[in-house]
Amino acid sequence: LLTVENYASFNRQVREIEDGSLVIYTGGFPSVGAIELLTKVLAMLPTEVPFLHWGDVDAGGLRIFRYLEENLPRAPQPHLMTKELANAHGLPAAPDASLGSIAKSDSNVSGLAEWLAFGDIPRHLEQEALQPVSPVADIEPAAACAPSVAVRSPVDDGNP
Repeated sequence: LLTVENYASFNRQVREIEDGSLVIYTGGFPSVGAIELLTKVLAMLPTEVPFLHWGDVDAGGLRIFRYLEENLPRAPQPHLMTKELANAHGLPAAPDASLGSIAKSDSNVSGLAEWLAFGDIPRHLEQEALQPVSPVADIEPAAACAPSVAVRSPVDDGNP
């Protein structure tokens, strides 16, 4: 199960990666309906099935990640959200001390939040700067036999 913050990255993920993953577009901060859907999906999935989230490496992306952790029965793991990728592909940014609460929490992105909040040279990474990667590639190569399933959460983006 992979949730994706941004629409362009979601579209690339479901078009370019065929690995049997269920991919859900959150539309930034997921709506109440998206949280309800994810709660039901997670209740049906065995705990061995990985749950990952791919978002921006910036304050907004980490706040969305933390929101998922706090509002779902199982916390996601970060997908393509690392200091190493941000250093390689991101843009310089000023430290953002508002991420201090995430940095001091039990979040799966607390180390990333600490770097963005208090690091000497933090960098922001928009997820669109990266190529999509299968979330199961390092977990179970045999799972790459079925096409991905895409679900777009309802968001009011002004488009019909």
